[in-house]
Amino acid sequence: MGLSLRFIILSGFLLVLLPALILLSYTDFTKAKSDLEDNFDFMVEQTAENITGAYDLVEVGFRILSLSLEDTMKKAFEPFIQDYYSVGGKVDQIDLAKIKKGLGDEFDLYIINDKGVIIHTTFEKDLNLDFAKVAPSFNEKLQKIREESRYQGDRISSETLTGNVRKYGYWGTPDKKYILEIGIKSSQFEEPLKNLDLLKISEGFEQFNPDLKSVNVFNSNGTVSNKPDFETTEEQKNRIRKVYDTGSRLDFIEADASEKWVYVKAEVDDEDGTASQGDKVIELIFDTSSLEQQLDDLASSQIVFTLLFILIGGSMALFIANRISKPISSLTKSVETIANGDLEASIVGDTSSREVSNLSTGIVAMKDSIREKINDIEIINASYERFVPKEFLTLLQKKSIIDVEIGDNSSLEMSVLFSDMRNFTMISEKLTPQQNFKFLNSYLDKMTPAINQNEGFIDKYIGDAVMALFPKHPDDAVKAAIEMNIALKSLNKNDASDPIKMGVGIHKGNLVLGTIGRATRMETTVISDTVNSSARLESLNKVYGTNILISGEIKQSLTSSLKSQCRLIDRTKVKGKSKMLEVYEVLSADITNNYKNKLETKNTLEKVVKDFFSKKTESAAKELKKISKHKKSDSVIQYWTDKLK
Repeated sequence: MGLSLRFIILSGFLLVLLPALILLSYTDFTKAKSDLEDNFDFMVEQTAENITGAYDLVEVGFRILSLSLEDTMKKAFEPFIQDYYSVGGKVDQIDLAKIKKGLGDEFDLYIINDKGVIIHTTFEKDLNLDFAKVAPSFNEKLQKIREESRYQGDRISSETLTGNVRKYGYWGTPDKKYILEIGIKSSQFEEPLKNLDLLKISEGFEQFNPDLKSVNVFNSNGTVSNKPDFETTEEQKNRIRKVYDTGSRLDFIEADASEKWVYVKAEVDDEDGTASQGDKVIELIFDTSSLEQQLDDLASSQIVFTLLFILIGGSMALFIANRISKPISSLTKSVETIANGDLEASIVGDTSSREVSNLSTGIVAMKDSIREKINDIEIINASYERFVPKEFLTLLQKKSIIDVEIGDNSSLEMSVLFSDMRNFTMISEKLTPQQNFKFLNSYLDKMTPAINQNEGFIDKYIGDAVMALFPKHPDDAVKAAIEMNIALKSLNKNDASDPIKMGVGIHKGNLVLGTIGRATRMETTVISDTVNSSARLESLNKVYGTNILISGEIKQSLTSSLKSQCRLIDRTKVKGKSKMLEVYEVLSADITNNYKNKLETKNTLEKVVKDFFSKKTESAAKELKKISKHKKSDSVIQYWTDKLK
C-alpha cells in the first residue's frame, strides 16, 4: 500500500498559495496603478481649473482697466464725429491724419463700411481688412452698432493682424452707413498690463505641476493671444473650434510623444454689450513620460516578485507531482478518453493506494452513470426544445423543463420582433393543405436562422407570423430583421412562384415571461403591451409600403451605424396608450429600393413629420415639396403627399 492520498492532497494544498499570491500581486499592482493615474489626473484637473481661474482674474483686470479709459475714448470721438458731420458723411473727405495729430500718436482712427471692410484708417496695416471674412461673429456685432447708430465701448483686446493690445470704441453714424472706430494703443496702459500677462502667470503653474510642459491661450479663430506669429495646426484649430462651440473640455493622449493635451474654455460674461469676444480656449500640454516610467517600474517589480514566488511554488509542485503522477497517470488518460466522448473505454484499476483504488472504482461507476444520463437527457431535450426554447428556460432561471411550474415568471426589458407574410392568404388559396404546410415550413426555415444568429429566439409561431425576443441589445433585433429580408429576397429569386412579401415591426420595453394554464396543460407566454406595439408597427408596413418599421425607443438605443440607417416617417397611436409612438423605417442597401435617395431625403422627411405633428401644416407641405419629385419611387413620400393634399 502506497502513501495515503489524503497526505498527498494535503501536501498539494500548498499549491493554493500560488494563485493566491498571484491574485494578491495583481490586486496590489492594479491599486497602485490606479492611484498613480488618479493622482496624475487630479493634478491635471487642478491645473486646468487654476489656469481658467487665472484667466478669469486677468479678464476682470482688463475690464476694470478698460472701463477706466471710457471717458478718454468718448472725448476722442468728439472731433471725429464733428468732422463726419462737417463733410456731410463723405468719409473720403475726412482728414484722419489731422484728427490723429490733434488727439496724439497713441490714437488710431478707422472707418468701416456696411460690409465690414476698413476703407479708411491711420493704421495702414489694417486697411482693407474684411471682418466679414476674418471674424464673422465680430462683424455681426459691428453691423448691429451701425444699424442702431450708437456708441459702444469695447474691452481691451488684440489687433487682428498684429496682436498688439489696444482699447477700441465704435460709433454708428446717424445715416447708418458707416462705423467710426478709434483705437488707443497699448502704450497708454503698458505698465498695468505687465501684471495681467496670462502667459507669465501661467509659468507659475509649472511649479505647481512639474508635468505641465506648455500653456497656450487661443482666440476663437485659432490664433494665440499675444502671439500672432504662432502657427496653429489644422488639428489644433479643429479642437479649438469644437471646445469654443460646445464649451466642453477635451482630452487627447499623444502616446508617441508621451503627452496629454487638454483643452478648456475660459468664458467671459458679455453682458456689457462689448463688440469683441473675450472667450478663450486654453491648451495645456502635460508630459506623461514620468507617469509611464513609474508604471513601468511598478510592473517590473511586481513581475519579479511574482516570478520569484512562482518559482518556489513550482519547485514544491514538481516534488508533489512526482510522488503522485504514476498512480494517477493511467486514470487521467482514462478520464480524458471519457471526456472526449468515448464512454466504451475500459478503466484499468490501480491499487497503489487505498484512495486511488476507490477512485478507479468510482470512475467506472461514473462512466456508466454518465452514459445512461446522457442518453436520457438527449432524448428529453430533443423532444422539449422543439416546443420550449432553451433560452426561455434560461430567462426563467430553470435548468430543465422538468423544473418549470405554473406561475413561474421573470420580468425583463427586451426587444420584440413581429414578422408577418403579406400575401399568405392569396398564396395558400392556390395550394392543397399538404402543400400549404410544406410551403409555410420552407418559408419559416429560411426566416428563422437570422433570429438565432443574432442572439434572439422564437417565442411562438402564429400561422405565417413569427414573434421573436431579443434579450440583449436592440441592434440584434434590427440586424435579424435585415437578414430576414435578405433571405426572403434570395428565396423569391430562387422560387418561380408568386413573390413573397413580409413586414417586420420591432419595439422594446419591459416584458413578463412566464407560464400559464394548469398542472395538466400549460404553455409559455409573454405579457406586455410591447408585444401589441410591435404587432402594430408590423401592420403599418402595409400602409407605408415598407419592409421594416421600428419604434423611437428602439432607434434611440441603436449604435450609431444602425441609427444612421433609420428615417422618421410618422407617429402612430397604439390602442390603449395615450403617448404617440414614433415610427422609423430601417433602410439597408441590400433590401431597400432607391436606398441612396431615401438617405438623402430623410432629414427633410423628418421635418415634414415633425412640422405636421406640431400643427405647422403649411411648413410641412413646403418641406414636402422639396422632395416631392421622389414620390413615385418612395411610397412614404407618396403617403405624405396624399395626406397633405
